Amino acid sequence: MTTSPLYLLPRNPPAPLPAALPNGLTSDDADRIAEAIAAARTESTRKIYAYTWGQWARWCAGRGLASLPGDPAALCAYLTERAEAGIAVVSLDGACTAIRHVHRMHDLPDPVASETVRQVRLGLRRTYGTAPRQLARPLSTDDIRQILDHLDRTTPPGIRDAAIILLGYASAMRRSEIIGLDLPDVREEPDGVLVTIRKSKTDQEGHGQIVAIARGKNPTTDPVAAMAAWRKLRGHQPGPLFTRFYRSQISLEALAGESVSRILRRRAKEAGLDAERITAHSLRAGHATTAALGGVPLARIAAQTRHKDLSVLVNRYIRPLEALATTSSRNLGL
Repeated sequence: MTTSPLYLLPRNPPAPLPAALPNGLTSDDADRIAEAIAAARTESTRKIYAYTWGQWARWCAGRGLASLPGDPAALCAYLTERAEAGIAVVSLDGACTAIRHVHRMHDLPDPVASETVRQVRLGLRRTYGTAPRQLARPLSTDDIRQILDHLDRTTPPGIRDAAIILLGYASAMRRSEIIGLDLPDVREEPDGVLVTIRKSKTDQEGHGQIVAIARGKNPTTDPVAAMAAWRKLRGHQPGPLFTRFYRSQISLEALAGESVSRILRRRAKEAGLDAERITAHSLRAGHATTAALGGVPLARIAAQTRHKDLSVLVNRYIRPLEALATTSSRNLGL
């Protein structure tokens, strides 16, 4: 079966890559090249590109315009129409990323690079762009302790959920990284555990990253003990570290992407917490904010969260805390 290197792009493209194989190369070579190109993006990214490109292509078809190569003026019209329809600026940015990707893969001029498009995007960002709302609520150690105090850890689901919550909070890992762990990725050491993240958002090439988690001082909130209890219950069968239950039986099927958020919200509600803004990111955000409040240096927090851009860490987690601590409203005598 021959795989097109542009399978996620428009069908019957006008300039496929490559148009003809050089002498000495075979269809097997083309298949291997196609597989390598496909592996350059994660499956979720490829799906997003395909979906986003489809929206642009259908819009162009409805106007009698060519989507590939796309005209900068047409792209400007598309972006402004979508913005007026209420599409978020961040989604428009994603559309531009997909459109740029398609054109580059075909060695065609990138309409997104046009100065006109750049100015239109800037104008739309100023007109329609707003700061993110309803950010995930960072959970504190007291919140985590309250959740665990109401969690029945004599049941298999309780043992698993405690391990997920404590791992997420102590490691500051992303939800995709948590559900992407396999059993051998966790190695217990005398002082804690070392978790190998084989691929992550900031490591698309799959070089691998190591995250260290220290043993806890409190048995209730010790992440190492919680993970050991789950691994013992789960057994040594190869497969995902955290798995689903079927009729109260442990399966070897990995959790879905939203599972961590659902588990955390459900357990938070059971503990009496307001779970409206609680998501899986509440664990990662909670680690960063709680560590900052505890006086942990920014460099140490960034090493744990693996933020490459320190400004993201500062603006999202640290600066709001500083604003509350230094606000002049504290001195109004209210």
